[in-house]
Amino acid sequence: MSPDRAPGPARTPYEIANAVGEEIRVLNHRTAAGIGAFPDPSSVHDVVTALHAILFHLPQALAQAAAGLAAIPAEQIRVALPDGDGDTAAARQARVSEELARAAETLEIARAHVAAASAFTSGLDRTVPVVDDDPLDDLVAAFHD
Repeated sequence: MSPDRAPGPARTPYEIANAVGEEIRVLNHRTAAGIGAFPDPSSVHDVVTALHAILFHLPQALAQAAAGLAAIPAEQIRVALPDGDGDTAAARQARVSEELARAAETLEIARAHVAAASAFTSGLDRTVPVVDDDPLDDLVAAFHD
């Protein structure tokens, strides 16, 4: 069961988005160079595939945020920091929708690239050299010589 459907107080959309952002920050720290988070290609593939899923869902979240703002009647919104003539609540609502739509389009492009990376990493395997460091093997080999 996802945490937003668990018993207890429901998390707000802000709390959920903030938690996702924090988890991405943690991911960035955990996968920094020298940490050893990617011991083999499949570990890279798994992370890239999970990031693809995030990018797949983000455009919908952006569209729903824009729709949420658009659903608030403009007369119930005050423009606290106007940026010029004609800067009305309705104009701001429209601008937010435009910018979030552009962001969603950009995410779709990013998602396509991450999907390609995921497909390419799925075809990778790790070649691990076999190290024979068992002294008993050397002893057995010596008796057979």
